[in-house]
Amino acid sequence: MTPVVRALLIATVGAFFVQQTMPLLANAFVFVPPLALVRPWTIVTYMFLHGGLTHILFNMLALYFFGPRVEDRLGSREFAILYFASGITGAILSTVLSGAALIGASAGVFGVMLAFAYYWPDAPIHIWGIIPVPARMLVIITTVLSLWAGFTGSRSGVAHFAHLGGYAGAFLYLKWLERGRTTFKRKATGAPPARS
Repeated sequence: MTPVVRALLIATVGAFFVQQTMPLLANAFVFVPPLALVRPWTIVTYMFLHGGLTHILFNMLALYFFGPRVEDRLGSREFAILYFASGITGAILSTVLSGAALIGASAGVFGVMLAFAYYWPDAPIHIWGIIPVPARMLVIITTVLSLWAGFTGSRSGVAHFAHLGGYAGAFLYLKWLERGRTTFKRKATGAPPARS
């Protein structure tokens, strides 16, 4: 278990306990788009709240399975930025396309899944523990399903656009990391920059 994944699991389970025992307190941490300017912290804190045991279980299992390998690859600092950037872009896209209040770590977890598929696209992911699907295909399938469900209103109560925003935020951050490392490598080796 890597440090940031462990900290996120503990913090999220702790927040879920607070949510169950002190729901009025937990309500102050829900992301509600019309209240975002007066409660700016909620664009991050909503990621620690969940709508029930199944919701938190699936999110934390995905974080547990995908997170450590991604954190090992990126480093703890970059992994934490990836996770929270994915959550923030998830909230922003959901606000623009649906405007619904948000809870759940799904956007951050989807960002971690995208990073896993980005680095290990052919790694088999076993759906329901049985059907092997390449990581890249899992991202494609969940993207198509989220787009379809988001625009048709299917499975209301699920923040499909937040999932897509998590993918988008992770992809942009990974590209930014690659660009920064390439620039650093060019400077270190004295190679001239590429021209467009």
